[in-house]
Amino acid sequence: MFQPGYFKQESKQQMLRFIEKHSLASIVSLSSQGLIANHIPMIIVAREEKFFLQGHVAKVNNIWQDYDESTDVLAIFHGPDAYISPNWYPSKKVDGKAVPTWNYVAVHVSGRITFFQDKQWLSQHLDKLSHFNEKSMSTPWKIRDAPKDYIEKMLMAIVGLEIEIKDIKGNTKMSQNHCAENRAGVIEGLNSFGKTDVACWVEKPNNICET
Repeated sequence: MFQPGYFKQESKQQMLRFIEKHSLASIVSLSSQGLIANHIPMIIVAREEKFFLQGHVAKVNNIWQDYDESTDVLAIFHGPDAYISPNWYPSKKVDGKAVPTWNYVAVHVSGRITFFQDKQWLSQHLDKLSHFNEKSMSTPWKIRDAPKDYIEKMLMAIVGLEIEIKDIKGNTKMSQNHCAENRAGVIEGLNSFGKTDVACWVEKPNNICET
C-alpha cells in the first residue's frame, strides 16, 4: 500500500478497531491459477500477545485446497469512500488550482493463513462470530437457537481459517492535505449528497467514526 505521510495510519490499536467496525475482508491469495480474491467476514482474536483474524468459507470454496503455503495472504478492509469534487473547495474560486480526487479509508493485513476442519474449533469460532455480530440486537441470535442436527450438518459444510497478523497498514485519506476552509467545503458537499459517513471522517480523520 502506498502511504503518503498525510494519510498514513500510525496506531495499530486504531486499525484493529477499524477492522472491528468494517469486518468484511477481501482476502487475496495465490493459487495455482494465479491471484484469487474471496470476501469473508472476519473477527479479531487475541492470543499470547498476538492478534489473529478468523473466518470461514464453504467447503466447496477451493481456497483451502489451492493456495501457496509459502506466500502470505492479504486481507483488505474497506471503510467509507466518496468522490470529491474540486467545486467544493473555496480555493478553487480564487486560483482554479483544484482537481477531483477520492476520499477513502482502508486497512491491509498480511500474514500466513491456516485452515481448520475440527468441529470444536468451528463451533467455538461460530459462537464468537455470531456473538460479535449479534451483540447489538435486542434479542441476539445464538447457535443453540437452531436445531442441533441442522448445525451439525452446517459444520460439515464449512472450513475455518485463521490469519496471523504479521503486518498491518492503513490509510485514512480524508482531505487532511487541504486547508480548513477547503475541508469545510468538502464536508458541506458530502452532506449535500447524503455522504454523511465520509463527511464525519473529513471532520475528524484521527478518530473512528461510528457512522
